[in-house]
Amino acid sequence: MDDKSVFRGKRVKRRLRISIFLRRNALFIAVIFGLAVLGGVSAFILSGKGTGEAPAGRSSDERLSEAENSKSPGRTQITVRPTPSEPSAGTPEPTAKPTLIPDMTPAPSQEPARTEAVKWNSPVKGRIIRGYAMDCLIYSKTLGQWMTHRGVDIAAPKGEEVRAVEKGTVVKVYDDDMMGTTVIIAHEGGLSSVYSGLRRDPPVKEGDAVGSRALIGYVGDTAISECAEESHLHFELMRDGAPIDPRTAVLFTTEGEN
Repeated sequence: MDDKSVFRGKRVKRRLRISIFLRRNALFIAVIFGLAVLGGVSAFILSGKGTGEAPAGRSSDERLSEAENSKSPGRTQITVRPTPSEPSAGTPEPTAKPTLIPDMTPAPSQEPARTEAVKWNSPVKGRIIRGYAMDCLIYSKTLGQWMTHRGVDIAAPKGEEVRAVEKGTVVKVYDDDMMGTTVIIAHEGGLSSVYSGLRRDPPVKEGDAVGSRALIGYVGDTAISECAEESHLHFELMRDGAPIDPRTAVLFTTEGEN
């Protein structure tokens, strides 16, 4: 075999190896080539060529370019000041909004105006001999001690008529161990009137509707806890179950009160 045949054989083998390499790595080579092309295009765009825009980090304003060139020796430095913006002719001037001052005028009360209550008449004719005392102590002749008093004692002879101070419903008729025969009448507004020391068997019963000044009993002597006092009616007034001074709603003859 001569030298030419040996050389041709080597060349054929080299081409064969290259062909096999390209077949095996064609995809990889294509990706590398594509990335190289993409990188070149990106560099071209960022350099500002072909777009008419100044490169990144530089301004296309000619005044700034002149200012930069003026920094070099032998050139006059030019100071560029921004031109103040002027409103266009058609743009209205902004108007200042008025400051809102809070209205400190107090709102009118929503509660209806209160009128003075009309006082009721006394349940029996007579004077008060012992008054209401829940915030102080008064002396009890019968018990011989100082104590509170939930109502008022109205002097009246036995058998004197006792009348309802206002219309309402009889809610209770009973005999109390200390206060004797008692009648309780419920009225509007959460008020209740209590009549104690009555004669037994009053002419009303529980559930009866009574009118103002209706006869509901007679003065008796059944109140053991007040039997040492002169003949009288023990009268109480309650609001929502709590005692209040009867003189706030009822007119009494107070002369001779003890």
